[in-house]
Amino acid sequence: MPIPLLTVVILLTATAVIAAISLVLWSARTTPATSRAAVLAGFVLVLWGVVVSTLGVQGAFIQSDITRFPPVGIALLTAFAGMAAALGTSASLRSLLTNQQHMLRLNVWRLLGAVFLVLMVNRQMPALWALPAGIGDIFVGATAFRVASRVATSSGRRRAVVFNLLGMLDLIVAVGLGITTSQGPLRLFHTSPTSELATRFPLVLVPTFLVPLAFTLHVISLTQLVGRSWIRSRFC
Repeated sequence: MPIPLLTVVILLTATAVIAAISLVLWSARTTPATSRAAVLAGFVLVLWGVVVSTLGVQGAFIQSDITRFPPVGIALLTAFAGMAAALGTSASLRSLLTNQQHMLRLNVWRLLGAVFLVLMVNRQMPALWALPAGIGDIFVGATAFRVASRVATSSGRRRAVVFNLLGMLDLIVAVGLGITTSQGPLRLFHTSPTSELATRFPLVLVPTFLVPLAFTLHVISLTQLVGRSWIRSRFC
């Protein structure tokens, strides 16, 4: 796939995700405090996307020294820590994320997995990564609206739990295979090509921006589906 076309697809997807999450947050506001939380969260999402894109263009996530910990891994850990801190300290933000249908429907962006299969066919990414990551994402994205439409029923709730677990597993496998098929101290599989393209702009936006967002949304949804307190208790 030509890089310019890939850039357009990835940037449009990231922009759509930011817009969708911002809309979900804004539509759930009920007080001045939650309105401020929605606006701030939307601003942070935009800023995060811009920062990651800028670093990606500069090559900050490329594994230049094969002995150091993967920069993409550092970005992931930083993103998870930041989101956990934000959710753990803001009850207003947590209260904006209680609509299960919205939480589930936001996974529709995972249809982007079709692009991974195209990259595999063009020998730009290894099949070992592209097949499970692409097929898994397509499945999650294609079933998101169907699962969301039935989440209000007891059987639908159980399906939503399974859906979230499978979605999380898909992301874990994709990130794990991405790291272990690319240059670095954690490389286990010597594929040709490697997964280096996933450390370069624009594809790097997937593991450093879209994946942590998707994983966190799965955790938020799953936490509520299994009946744990969400708004009042801290996120941890």
